[in-house]
This record gives sequence, structure tokens and C-alpha cells, in this order.
Amino acid sequence: MIACLVACGLSWCGRAAAASPPPPEAATARYTLGLLYRGRAFSAQRRPQDDSLQAGHLANMRRMAAEGVLIGAGPFVDDAGPLGVFVFRADSSFDLQPLLARDPSLASGRFRVELHALAGWPGIGRDYFRRAGRPDHPPDSMVTYSLALLRRGPKWTSNVPPSVERVLRHHAEHVERLRRDGSLIFAGGIEGRDDLRGLFVFAADTGRARELVRRDPAVRAGRFVAEIHPWWVAFGVLPGH
Repeated sequence: MIACLVACGLSWCGRAAAASPPPPEAATARYTLGLLYRGRAFSAQRRPQDDSLQAGHLANMRRMAAEGVLIGAGPFVDDAGPLGVFVFRADSSFDLQPLLARDPSLASGRFRVELHALAGWPGIGRDYFRRAGRPDHPPDSMVTYSLALLRRGPKWTSNVPPSVERVLRHHAEHVERLRRDGSLIFAGGIEGRDDLRGLFVFAADTGRARELVRRDPAVRAGRFVAEIHPWWVAFGVLPGH
């Protein structure tokens, strides 16, 4: 029920998308990543006020998209952990607070959003907005990808001795191989001191994505652990997809 409920609130996100291939790995863009979770006032039982809260939630998303702030969104469909993802153009969570405060589902505590500074491949939201207003723009179609949240693992250290530098170099090489073969369609790192350290999106089912992540040298070394979710988004949200 939760996945369906969130999908109803987020499936419009094809109106915030992009359509160009990822550039060389050195080129990055700044985003703010928002992870949507159940809030303190969430109830698994449907209540009369939920329809109104959901309508206000959706209306605020449309408003943020129209303002050029929200450039991508989509729900997780496995009902485990976060409910969904927002991608904001803003690079400051402070700037987003007044906009998020307008959402009655957040204000009521039904949902909560965890914000992270994200530096990743450019292109999210760029070309779709250009063509969305064209009369011949086709209807949105939904696609499922696998999104991996990389968190600090048991062997995480804040210092980077030569042994860790080697692991990170091999990690970067692994990421580049996956980008080149088309398996990895978005990658980004989380800035700051968050437990969350990165994000991958794979053009693969969760089983295949799990295998690709297991091969990552930084995951094998225990520096990162991965949390993988099937992610439902409109076709075109991600660059080239």
C-alpha cells in the first residue's frame, strides 16, 4: 500500500527529467538529494485526512517543479526503508526549507525528508523541461531502475592512508567500467559528514545491481555498504534514459 500511495504522489516526476548521455566522469553538477521517509505521524491505516494531505503533497511538488527547483522524483517500490527520492536543483538545503514547509504531508509529520548535498553527473532535469512544453511531447511512461545508496561500511575511516587510496582508485575504475558498458546510468557522491556517502542508479534489476555492487573494490574492502531499491521513475528523468 505504501509504494502505491507514494507512487500516486510521485509518478508525475517525468515532468522533471533529462535526455542526454552522461559526460566524462570529471564533469559534475551539484544537486540536493531528498530521501522521503515515513514520519512520526504516519499511519499504515488509511485515514480520512490522508487524501487531502496527499493532494497537498502532490500540489507542492508541482509547484517546486514549476519554480525550477524540483527536477526529478520517483518512489521506491519495495516498501523497505526510504519511500522515495527527490532531486533538487538547489545546492543548499537551507534554501529548500521554506518550500518543503508548504507540503502538508511534511508539516503534519506524515512524511519527513532527509536532505543531502549531492555532486554527480550532470543532466538531470535539463532536456526534459525543454521539450515538456512542446505540443508533440509524448505521454509519460514509467521505467524501473535499481538505485543503490552507499553508506559507511564497517571498515570506513575518515583518514585516507595509501592502502585506502588504492581501494578508492580501484573503486573509481570500477565505476568508469560500469559507465562505459551502460550498466551505470548515474553516479554521485554525498558531500559533508553524512553516513550516506554516494548514490548509483543502474539500468538493471536489483539482482544484477547487487552483483555489480558486490564487485566494487570499496564494497569488498568494507569501506562502503550498499542498500539497493527498485526505483520507479518516468522515462527521461535520467540523462539518456
